[in-house]
Amino acid sequence: MKLFRLPIGILQIGVIAVVAGVAFYSAQAPSEEEILEAGAIRIAPRTENDAVYVSVAELKPKGNAVEVRGTGSIVVRNSIDLVLQLSGRVVWVSETFRKGGSFAAGQSLLRIDPKDFELAVAQAEADRLAAESNYQLAKAESEAAIANYAILNPEKEVPPLVAKTPQLEQAKAQIAAASAREQIAQLDLERTDFSLPFDGRVVDSEAEVGQFLTQGQKFGEVFDVASIEAAVPISPRDLEILQPVIGRRASLILGDTQVQATVARVSPNLDERTRFAQLYLSLENAGEVYPGSFFNALIEGPRLANTMLLPEAAEQINESVWVVNNGRLKRAQPTFINRQTSGVIVERFDAGEGVVLGTVPGAKEGMLVMSGSD
Repeated sequence: MKLFRLPIGILQIGVIAVVAGVAFYSAQAPSEEEILEAGAIRIAPRTENDAVYVSVAELKPKGNAVEVRGTGSIVVRNSIDLVLQLSGRVVWVSETFRKGGSFAAGQSLLRIDPKDFELAVAQAEADRLAAESNYQLAKAESEAAIANYAILNPEKEVPPLVAKTPQLEQAKAQIAAASAREQIAQLDLERTDFSLPFDGRVVDSEAEVGQFLTQGQKFGEVFDVASIEAAVPISPRDLEILQPVIGRRASLILGDTQVQATVARVSPNLDERTRFAQLYLSLENAGEVYPGSFFNALIEGPRLANTMLLPEAAEQINESVWVVNNGRLKRAQPTFINRQTSGVIVERFDAGEGVVLGTVPGAKEGMLVMSGSD
């Protein structure tokens, strides 16, 4: 008796059909909800009456002081090119008169060989003494002429030429001219000892002992410590908030150093690239800072009455906030005035039962919430 054998292809098709049937049956297994329902456990669907818990902060209008923060750099108002008013050979240079050095007002920085100028002073003094001697001689001659004329012409006025009045005036003028030349010579002698009338720092120095400097020749560059100031870029909006800005107090932080300052000037125009104005601040202790240093600045502004200080965590997108009103969310758009570390100063607005802190998932107008003060 012969056995009937199925072709291998048909067997493969049969196996695939069995596997597909098992998979289909498994897909029809009951869901978790069906299992819970079968066990008499009901799931309550979420309704619109479910309240979401939110943390709120109550706001009250009061006076808030404006603070404008920014960054800037230390600058020098002007530096000075050093030139001599006379010519001569350098015979001494101070150790402080080197690049990076500091000097005090009236301190000697260099000296020019004074010998020629001492001789000039001596010559000018001799000229003055000679002029004074000529005056005394002219005066004696005038007195003698006046006496003789009075004897010959009693009760008559002595003519100026007889009294030698022109000669006396000429002698006086010669004394004045000689005295002026003596003062100039003395001034030149004093200028051989070079100093400056302010406390300063040396930017550059080219003077050396033995060097011959001519009148008007540049030999160094310095700046007055009092010309050190702070420059702070500021937006037109912040500038408007600080008005009147001149005289406002400020604190500058340079690393571990804090320097007090006062707004002295405002740039007359805005920067072409940034469209910011520039504040220039005078420093109380300019000797503690160096030009080129960067700093963080806090400028004290006016106190604005009837404003609110909004916590930073309350700010939502587009400078809006959520407020709680009768247990429901309401979007508010207060007017932002000034940002500072403690929050944002805004104009007074209806804050309801408080402003919501942080984000609320799925937040929308009219959403039911439960609030708690933070």
